[in-house]
Formats: sequence, C-alpha cells, structure tokens
Amino acid sequence: MDIEKDTHLRHIKDPVHDQIRITPRMSQFIDSAPFQRLRRIKQLGTTYYVWAGASHNRFEHCIGVAHLARKMVTRLRKNQPELNITDRDIECVTLAGLCHDLGHGPWSHVWDGMFIPATLPEEKWTHEEGSEMMLDYLIKEKEIDIPSDDIALIKALITGDPGKCRLKEKQFLFDIVANKRNGFDVDKFDYIQRDSLAIGDAIKLQISRLIKSARVIEDQICYEYKDLDKVLEVYQTRHKLHKNFYNHKTAKAIEYMIVDGLKLAEPYMRIARRIKNPEEFLWLTDDLLPEIERSQDPNLKPAQHIFKRITNRKLYRFVDMKWVNWEDRNMYRQLVTEQRILECAREAYDELLKVQRQEMDESWREAGLTLDDLTADDILVEQSTLHYGMKEENPLNFVKFYSKTGNCDQADGGDYSTLRPLVFAEVLLRVFTKKEEFQEIIQAGYRRIPELDVLHNPDQAPETVDVQVAEGGQPIQGINTTKDNSSVPFASTATSSDVPMSPPVTEHSLPDDGPPTSQDRTERSGSRSLSRHVRKMSVTTIPDAEPPLSTAATAGSTSAVSSLQSSNTVPKFVTPGAPASPRSTKPLSAQSSNSFTTLNRFTTVMPSHGSPGKATKPISKKRDRNQVETQEQSHAGRTRSSVGILPTLPGDREVSPSPVARKQARLG
Repeated sequence: MDIEKDTHLRHIKDPVHDQIRITPRMSQFIDSAPFQRLRRIKQLGTTYYVWAGASHNRFEHCIGVAHLARKMVTRLRKNQPELNITDRDIECVTLAGLCHDLGHGPWSHVWDGMFIPATLPEEKWTHEEGSEMMLDYLIKEKEIDIPSDDIALIKALITGDPGKCRLKEKQFLFDIVANKRNGFDVDKFDYIQRDSLAIGDAIKLQISRLIKSARVIEDQICYEYKDLDKVLEVYQTRHKLHKNFYNHKTAKAIEYMIVDGLKLAEPYMRIARRIKNPEEFLWLTDDLLPEIERSQDPNLKPAQHIFKRITNRKLYRFVDMKWVNWEDRNMYRQLVTEQRILECAREAYDELLKVQRQEMDESWREAGLTLDDLTADDILVEQSTLHYGMKEENPLNFVKFYSKTGNCDQADGGDYSTLRPLVFAEVLLRVFTKKEEFQEIIQAGYRRIPELDVLHNPDQAPETVDVQVAEGGQPIQGINTTKDNSSVPFASTATSSDVPMSPPVTEHSLPDDGPPTSQDRTERSGSRSLSRHVRKMSVTTIPDAEPPLSTAATAGSTSAVSSLQSSNTVPKFVTPGAPASPRSTKPLSAQSSNSFTTLNRFTTVMPSHGSPGKATKPISKKRDRNQVETQEQSHAGRTRSSVGILPTLPGDREVSPSPVARKQARLG
C-alpha cells in the first residue's frame, strides 16, 4: 500500500509542526495503552518546577519525531529515486520515530539516568531497552499484524544499531531517528523547537530547508555546503538548552530530592524491579510521586517528608560551582569528593576564631543541629558533562557536505567561519547540601581542598611529581624525583612513554540527547581520601628542545624545569596508549589550566546571606535618623556666621524646603 496515497487519515494540530497527518498504521500504535502512557511523563522532568510552561509530555514529542522522520525519508525518495526507498522503509522509519521514547520512566531521564543506576548498579538498563520491551508488548496486546523483520528494523532504528537487523538494510536510514554517526537527527529537530517554545524562549530552526538539502552520498545522509551554518546552529542550540535549562541548579536539586525519596520507598514498593515487566512498567509515570504521597504505609514517611519539602520549596541548597576544563575533569573527579569536603569543613571550623565558632554554633542550635550532625551523605558533588553532541570532538568533523561542483567531504579549516569554539566539551562541577544550615561551612570545606594538599614538612615535599593516569583515571604506582634527583616511592608516578598525554577514556558512549541519560548522566563522586603531598598541582611544559616532548607536575613553582633540564631523566605525564588531541599536537596537559582551584568569586557565601539563622547583618550605608536629629539639635544654637555651612556626609541628600512651609504657602 502506498502510504502517500492513503485517504483514510486523521490529523493532529501541533503547536510546532501545525497539522500532522496520522496514517491508519500510526493510529494502531498511538491508540494503545503503552503509547497513551506517555501523556503522563513530562518531557523535561523537573525543569517544569522552574519553568511553569514546560508542561509538555513525551506523547506529543514522539508524534512530532514521527512526522519529521516520515518527511525526511519521503523527501529522499522523491529527490533520489535510485535509492529504491520502499513503502516498508517509510513505514518502519516513521514507526521508529513514533515509538522511540516508549521506554522512558517517570520524570524522563531522572529515571534511567539517576534512579536505576543508584538502585540497581548491576543493571546496565537504558530507556532504549525499555522502548523495545514496550514495543513488543504493544504489538502483542493490540494484535498488530506486522512482519518480524519489520519489528527488528524498527528496534534497530530506535537504538541506531544496524547490527540488530535480520536483513541487510539501507545504512542511511539509521541517520534519521537516532544518528550515532554524528548526532544530527530529527529527534533533535523536534525537541529543540518544542522545548524552547514551552519554556518561553522559542527557537526556530530551518528544518524544512535542512530536510530539502539532505542527500544520500556513499550510504550516508549529507547536506549542502551552503547550509553548513544551519547544521552548526543545531549543535550550538543543543548545547544552549542543556546549559541554560536542562541543567538548571534548582531543577537538579529537585532531581536529587526525587531520587532520594524513591530510594527510601524502594525497599517497600519494589519500584526499580518493575522495569523488567511491561505490565508493571505500564504504570510507571510521573503519577508515582502522588502515589507515594497519599500512601498510609508508615514505612513511607521518610519518602513523604522529602516530597513534602519539594511542595513547600524547602529544597536542597546550592553551595558552589566551577567550570572545569575538559582535560582536567579526571583530576577534579578524584580530588573533589563528599568525604573530602566533610573533612575539610571540620578542619575549617576548628581554625575559626572563637567568636566566629560561637556565632555559627548559635545559628545551628536554633535549628536543633550541631556540627556532628553534618555527614558526607548531606553533601552532593555533581559533575555534569556539557558538549555539542560528540563529547570533546567537533561534531562537524563527522558530517559530510556536498556542493554543486560535485565535491562531498567533511568541512575543514577555512571551509567555514573560524569564529567557533576551540573546545567542544566542558564539565560543570557543582556542590549541593541537603541541610541548608551547613551551606557556609560546606563551602569553606570545598574551597579548602587545594590548600590542604601539602606535607606537614614542606622541606620533604617532592620538587617534581611525575603523574601517570591509567584507564579510569586512577594513579599508577611508581617512583618520584626529589630535589636531589634521588628516587623515592610515591603513590602516583609515571613510567617511560613517548605518547603525549590525552584524557583517560572514562566517558560513556553518546547519549540520546535529551536531558542527561544513563550514558551521559552527571556523576556523583565517591568518598575517597586524598594524600597531602602537593600544595598546588600545576603543570609545566618542558621546552621543545628536550626530546621527547613531555610535561612535569611541579609543587607550586616552575623551578623544576631547570633541574629537569640539567638531568638526563625527563619525567613524563602521559596516558599509555592514548591518542593525542585531534586539534593540537601539544599534550593535553600543556593545554590544561595552570593550577587546581575551587575558588569562584561569584558564589562566595557572605556571612549575612544564604545561611539561615545567622544573626550578623551588614552595616547599613544609610545614616541613622535618630543620629541625624541629635546632630541637628546640637547645631540649633549656633549662628551661621560662627559655624558656616555644615559639612555634608556621604549619602546626604540635598536640603529641601520644609513640608510645613510649603503647606502654609499654599494656604496663604
């Protein structure tokens, strides 16, 4: 049956794409319990608590993706008949777009990106797996007559994995719904426009032009060279949404509260185990929260208390943040941990003046707390990876463009504007606390971490510290070089290698580009203690004249360079077997920041701000009214000739006629 000529159609009025045609085959899937379930799952999860307009659901997003997927593949068939795109291909691509989010759990990515990994760490479950499970359940319940090879193709299109197909399928079809080649697909086309419209900051992409521009060359979807800037705009906009909206600090705080509440309810409700049973998974929606809230089970009281805090806006408190360079992410992940912040917070408290400790104790006493009530579990360290869609890589390096001259290749160098980012990924480090009363002391502990990485006897500290980082970011046992060039045992030392340093391979594969997923989720650091052997971890580059090029981490100064040049041994700061940065021939350590620091001048907690119960108030710049009246009375008996004009003080206003005099003038 030719889908384009079918007359038994209905339409849905969509705020983004206007009229969307619904075919009879699409109706079979839409008019089912698994698909209607998506009406009760917010597209942006907890972002709705910050932007009240972001109340749209996965239901309309899936219909929008199906519409764009069908539009894309239909245009390709029209422009390139030689591709032999069949009605079956069009139907399978459309259904893949329609069903690609069937497996999302409550609050979308909060479920598979945070709750499931925390509750079932042994499970490598993703929402794509849930979509495959619910697709099988839907087809079975509705008794839809569809070939098994078509079902396999739909599942493969959802995951972007051609290896799941039973037959040899057209490779370019996998670039439409879930493009693992370069992340440029119709899923982004829809959610970028839909999410921004709902938030109130509408973004209009040139979707029709991009679809018209698409061509299949060498079994890959390419775009016309003159549309390169429009392709880059999609990646830039994706990053903007993640940075400004999806990772908003308040939305993140609520995510942590929801996960903590679900974890408290898990032993009694067995929520996480429902992901394996489609009949139970069918009822896992955002309605889970009111289900727990109205329960009479006394075991759920702790979970209900957390959810009540969300209702009353008594949220986890943001403490501090820092933007971390991509190449430094593993160092910060190892050094900034909940346990270390707790230790530093207690030490910072002990070093306060007695009067400061008394003021702090008094504020905690009013809340019924003491410093002993602060534990590592009350601190949350989050490191969110933000990128353009291909981690640290430039996504345009994976997209091919064609021109009227017949050339088709990746854009490079001067092929497009040089006014573009030099790096395409970064890490946002943030610290939260579950008890707002401890916000100030936790920030003091967090900022104290770099200061305490020093030996008690500085004379015994190594002048030069060789560091080798293995897979997973863990230091390797080795030997250090001290001031006198003697060798001493040390916990993290490099071995000889001529391979330039590159970041350890610790990141997961590409996400599906909604808010952070289980593959691209924010990682909460574990509780790890630190050695105190360095005051400041800085990186010094050995001159190019030294063969081979290498770097050395020094202890607070650059004096190690001369000592290293005078000796024949040149320490390496390398990752064995790791490739060099694709954009630079220098080791990444030479591109990294000069020192490890947690300071952020714009998030410093002042004594009178952000610390509930704090009695200290800032001194007002305004003059006290009683003081002014006293001064005026003291000058009342003086004559102008003896006193002259009274001096003005900072903040004094220009003298105006007496209100009484003005009133008498109007009456007389």
